[in-house]
Amino acid sequence: MTPRKRESQDREELGTDFSLALEKLVAEKLGNLQDSVLLGNRVFRKEEVKTDEASYLRDKVMLPIIAKAILDKRDVEVSENFQLRIQLENVGKTQVSVERIYGLIPPDFEAVVLPGSHKLVNAFLDLHGMKLDPYASGNIDLILRPTRKGTFNVAPRIVFTDSLGLQMSSEPEPVSISVSETILPNRIRTGFQDLDNLLFGGIPKGFAIILTSVSCDERDLLVKRFLEAGAEEGKTTILAIVDPEGARTLAEQFRDNFHVLACNTAIDEEIEKLPNVHKAAGIENLNEINIALERMLRNLSRTKQEEGRACLEILSDVLLEHGAVQTRKWLSRLIPELRSRGFTTLAVVNPHMHSPEELQAILDLFDGEINIYEKGDNDFTKYLRIKKMHRQRYIESEIPLRKMRLMTTPLTLSCCRRAFNM
Repeated sequence: MTPRKRESQDREELGTDFSLALEKLVAEKLGNLQDSVLLGNRVFRKEEVKTDEASYLRDKVMLPIIAKAILDKRDVEVSENFQLRIQLENVGKTQVSVERIYGLIPPDFEAVVLPGSHKLVNAFLDLHGMKLDPYASGNIDLILRPTRKGTFNVAPRIVFTDSLGLQMSSEPEPVSISVSETILPNRIRTGFQDLDNLLFGGIPKGFAIILTSVSCDERDLLVKRFLEAGAEEGKTTILAIVDPEGARTLAEQFRDNFHVLACNTAIDEEIEKLPNVHKAAGIENLNEINIALERMLRNLSRTKQEEGRACLEILSDVLLEHGAVQTRKWLSRLIPELRSRGFTTLAVVNPHMHSPEELQAILDLFDGEINIYEKGDNDFTKYLRIKKMHRQRYIESEIPLRKMRLMTTPLTLSCCRRAFNM
């Protein structure tokens, strides 16, 4: 090898050794170059971020929406309403559009009141792109009602769109709610589980309750369930009504313990032939009605009357025919008589058929009042709430009445097939 070639080879080896030494020195001082950033003629090392800190920064700092779920109650009874509030805060510098919220309503819960004009669509609440300005906050309030006992989690997920059209989601910490079911002794089931829940098991035994309601399918179904519940339990069940045609099915099915007092001289001959259908004079003769009722009670088994139930669907007709004074006198004798024989009584009145003064003249004769009503403003849903229950515990929440639910709970699967034939 010539001296010139040897000199060139020595230079190459020296350059290689220098490069290796330089890399080693940089690695010792700055660590792995992959974790470094070159800015101009300077090298800056990246700070290591722990995994949990990185998740926090991504979820809390990078997202413009911070959300929180708040319950006004953590412990409720079945059918007791409570409020769920979703707090939203826009911590970003631009406006965001909140599109929808998932996971607001756990299984076996119902939404009683929704915010504004927003609606539930499948599994989410559609907010129609609700705008939230920079550094602004807003609340989404719902009223929910549980239908069975247990411990449930509310884990909402808020989907929103930022100013660039990028869709993101925020998931606040889930909240839990405990639902209990209290059943008090000496209660008579109404046949409608939602109402029984409000009453902690049913109507107090021996009570006289007035159901104030406009004429509607929901009212008719509720009355039929009350009657059928008693008849299916084998208890004496009495219905006083003007037109017995609607009670034909129950009268034919429960001939031993379901009895109809038809306050009408003109009834169908086929119904009149049934042994448990009793005919009285028309509504205009209260004495005849009292005599027919007394005769019916006298012939019934005293044992079956112990937890019997009576339904007076003639009350509005009596009040129209006889006025407040005579009707009050009639009820003042009838209600104690039925109570002394072990009956729990449900009377039905349409408040739109009478003046407020006439209605008030009879309301205080009853131990409790259950009201079915509409809220108006294009909301045609019927709601139910208990307005009074003398010296008894009850839940004051209102519940929406839905015909499908009235017709499909276990007690009345048979009732739903014949509810409108009764």
